[in-house]
Amino acid sequence: MRMERRMIESKLGKLATGGLLALAFFGLLMMIGGLHEKAWSAPRKQLSNLGNRPNIILIQADDLVRSDIRYMPNVKKYLTAAGTTFTNYNAPYPLCGPARAALLTGQLSHNNDVLSNFKANDGGYYQLAQLPGRQNQKNSLGPWMQKAGYRTGFVGKFLNDYGTLDPNEVPPGWNSWQALIDQSTYDYYNYAMNLNGKVKYWGDPAYAQQQLNLGTIAATNAPTTFAEFLATFHEAFPVWDYFGWQRPQDYTMDVNGKMANTFVQNSVRSRKPFFLYYATPGPHAEDTNHLQGLRPGAPNPDPRPPKRYEHTFDNVKLPQPPDFNEADVSDKASNVKNLPLLDEAKIETVTASYRGRLGAVKSIDDQVGKIVKTLKKNRELNNTVIIFNSDNGYLQGEHRLAASKFLPFENSLRIPLIMRGPGIKAHATVSNPSLDVDIAPTILAAAKAKAKPGRLFDGISLLAAAKKVKKLPYRDIPMEAERPLFKFTTPLTQFDLPFYGVKTNRYKYVHWSFGDVELYDMKKDPYELENLASDPDMVGVVSQLEAKAQQLQDCKGKTCR
Repeated sequence: MRMERRMIESKLGKLATGGLLALAFFGLLMMIGGLHEKAWSAPRKQLSNLGNRPNIILIQADDLVRSDIRYMPNVKKYLTAAGTTFTNYNAPYPLCGPARAALLTGQLSHNNDVLSNFKANDGGYYQLAQLPGRQNQKNSLGPWMQKAGYRTGFVGKFLNDYGTLDPNEVPPGWNSWQALIDQSTYDYYNYAMNLNGKVKYWGDPAYAQQQLNLGTIAATNAPTTFAEFLATFHEAFPVWDYFGWQRPQDYTMDVNGKMANTFVQNSVRSRKPFFLYYATPGPHAEDTNHLQGLRPGAPNPDPRPPKRYEHTFDNVKLPQPPDFNEADVSDKASNVKNLPLLDEAKIETVTASYRGRLGAVKSIDDQVGKIVKTLKKNRELNNTVIIFNSDNGYLQGEHRLAASKFLPFENSLRIPLIMRGPGIKAHATVSNPSLDVDIAPTILAAAKAKAKPGRLFDGISLLAAAKKVKKLPYRDIPMEAERPLFKFTTPLTQFDLPFYGVKTNRYKYVHWSFGDVELYDMKKDPYELENLASDPDMVGVVSQLEAKAQQLQDCKGKTCR
């Protein structure tokens, strides 16, 4: 009995000892686990083996104008108030494809050879992808950042034409690739995306596939006349007034924003710093043809807001600055001078479009707020450079243009740029000129990386100016559009014709391909109401600016600054 008791006590003792050891071991694991979680959420300084480099997020809207920022409370709170605004930021070629190529390469279009939106017109994704040697996309921002040791991610709209020839193609330099496929890019509810090499559809797959067909037809059999252009639409869309499903959960800005936020969330647990290029497709119109009266059955409003903001901006008035529905355009170039005044019906259409745009803008702002909250939660906000900009601006009735860009008016050319991050001054402004070709050098400077030889940057880094280490030098702004939007003219694109020019600290000079010239005194006439090109007193100014503009058309590197 006593022996049995001793045996039981001995077993209990061993169990107790083992239990204590197990408990201690479990406690040690919990402690290590706790330290582990703290380590992953600690600032990059404690984690990175890459010299304490910051994370970098580039957020790019499509067709955003400067006044839209007033409807973006998260951008104002987390970026404007906490960072530096570049008040004279410009897109020398104010069109999606060339502007994005300039950002990716740090070169003006005449140097990177992306001259329009479409390969058929020497532009678009396949132009950059297929250029020889170091001119192609292997020598651009994504590959540079990846080679510099960054985890790279892309979400949203890339270059025009992307995916029209191969929807499964993933460009080099991106660890995570989630890109909209043309032409479905511009439908906010029915579209296709390439997710790391696999195509996925949102909304109505049949309608989204029709849009992809449109892109493929246009890329492989580029129309050369307006009649062929219309036939292309009819072939892709047998029923023109059909715009697919509208499921709230499929709204592009929200879907893309969630993807961007997920990339950030996954990346903060990496020992590498990360670079995210988040290019939202909004507030680009879903079908500008409708605004120009070319295509029936387009979305109303165009673009459409998300369901939660469907009536949020119903009472917001369309901005009508002095250049809105300009009373006298007889002094303008011939592609604008014969435009009729916008009647009340057209103004109502533009107003509806503007309110729809604001809904899309507010959705983009929501995503900015979510990304910032994710960075805060993971203690990475103060170690992250965030750059917010647009590819180009947009005209909404200015100079009688109901819906346009491309033209070198200020609402098209001059766009938002805001930066925040480690060392960047809060609630500051920089007024000297900056350009889209400055973005790549700025990102590489922030990453403490150097581009591989083969790209001579036309732009400069803006980082020192944002940190107020030194003043941003003054430079004249080149303007260039080497190709028309298409090789033919449509009612939509009769204004979108080639030009070159220069903007100085006082004047804007534009020389159109059809010979017309425009000159504006931007200090006295910031709304570009009076063309001074034919003023006898301005002959000398016109001559000087023509020479400067021609020089900038051939510039490379430092000679562009």
